[in-house]
Amino acid sequence: MMNATYYQVGELTVVEINGRIEPDQNKPFRDVCEKKLKDQKVIFCLENLSFTASANLTTFFESINMIPLASVVGLKHDFHKLLELKGFSALKTFTTLSEALKYSDL
Repeated sequence: MMNATYYQVGELTVVEINGRIEPDQNKPFRDVCEKKLKDQKVIFCLENLSFTASANLTTFFESINMIPLASVVGLKHDFHKLLELKGFSALKTFTTLSEALKYSDL
């Protein structure tokens, strides 16, 4: 099951997500992105996240993509190509959180 931890670093909201995304978690995650995070600068840390299916991956990144100033840290290599195929190539990705914070202008 997916768990998320939120904290502030200056004007940035860092969201560390751990666990597995199950299909029933897509709607609640989308609601949080749309209602609470949409107008913020957000860094999603995904090093410890796994997906149950590519459909979950697509829905998850559609939710993140709703946030204009979002970036992603720690995305596993296998997902980069899939994201490009699904049209998420504009999403800013970083290898580490410190790198993302360094370029926090997003």
